[in-house]
Amino acid sequence: MSDKNYEAIYRRFRPATFGKVLGQAHIVNVLRRQIAADEAPHAYLFAGTRGTGKTTMARLLAKGLNCLADGDRPCGVCENCVSIQNGAFVDVIEIDAASNNGVADVRQIRDSVVYPPTVGRKRVYIIDEAHMLTAAANNAFLKTLEEPPENTVFILATTEPGKMLATIRSRCLLFEFKRVPAAVIADGMKDIVKELGTQADDDALALIAANADGSVRDALSILEQCTSLGRSRLTRDDVLESIGSAGDDAVAELSEKTLAGDTAAALILFNEILKAGKDVRRVMEDWIDYLRSALLIKYLGKPETILNRSLDSIKEIRERTAGADEKKLAGYILKLSKLYNESRWSAHPGILAEMLIIELSEKSSEGEN
Repeated sequence: MSDKNYEAIYRRFRPATFGKVLGQAHIVNVLRRQIAADEAPHAYLFAGTRGTGKTTMARLLAKGLNCLADGDRPCGVCENCVSIQNGAFVDVIEIDAASNNGVADVRQIRDSVVYPPTVGRKRVYIIDEAHMLTAAANNAFLKTLEEPPENTVFILATTEPGKMLATIRSRCLLFEFKRVPAAVIADGMKDIVKELGTQADDDALALIAANADGSVRDALSILEQCTSLGRSRLTRDDVLESIGSAGDDAVAELSEKTLAGDTAAALILFNEILKAGKDVRRVMEDWIDYLRSALLIKYLGKPETILNRSLDSIKEIRERTAGADEKKLAGYILKLSKLYNESRWSAHPGILAEMLIIELSEKSSEGEN
């Protein structure tokens, strides 16, 4: 496929109806009722972290308000729905406030809202990154919200609602978008993988979802990285390779050498991992995750219910850390977590990691926890 015709996975599989939305059921249910009853307010504020579906939900709301179907709206297939999906519907105007945030931009909106919708029932303005509007632009926009024109709906989307004027927030119906649970993301990706004509192990999808940190868009971006490897079936190792992870084998061996007090071997292995192109902070993340898994496996009867790992992976970790003391594992996790936070401000995080490895392995050789 040529670059000209290529469409990113997160765009290709953007939900066309409410039924395809992953998570945010508390918002979907309210919007469905408002659309069915024709009781949509004139202004909404969609707030939440990136990738949780704010812009997608805004487009679905715009579709629902202009959908031609008689049943559940939006139908996703009528002329208006398809036109909005393709960004060609004249009565749905999307504005990126990050680059169009001045008074002149708001005046253009004020000048255009006086006209009725051209082809739809509602004219919808979707203002993304709404917190980026300047103070003057906010004040100008406030006048429009105070005297909303008929058949016009504003949908403001933001990752930082606290930066918006309280007077604007108070005139909008606020919806808080939550991070989507990893299990929901992983389950939703199963259908996408099938449509892509490939296969994926459950623990591979679980790992993608865990690394997405509640963002559906990030999950699909990671999935795209993985599919670019050209494998007929995605495994956990494929995902680890795609996200630049050191992998279980490397951090397991690093744990074993450190716990055994073999300082020289641990330092040599750590530097070999870095020479292979792995990021220091990524290695620390992987190490913390591995040790957490080892600790939970010791306490839980069925650790697979919490860990994003296969039974084979859990069995291997259990065997490799059988002699490790729970208190020592917990101590390693706390020290590594502290170092991980401190390393973001350091120009030499690798050196800090080496010092910690020396500290941990020396204590282990002396029999300390």
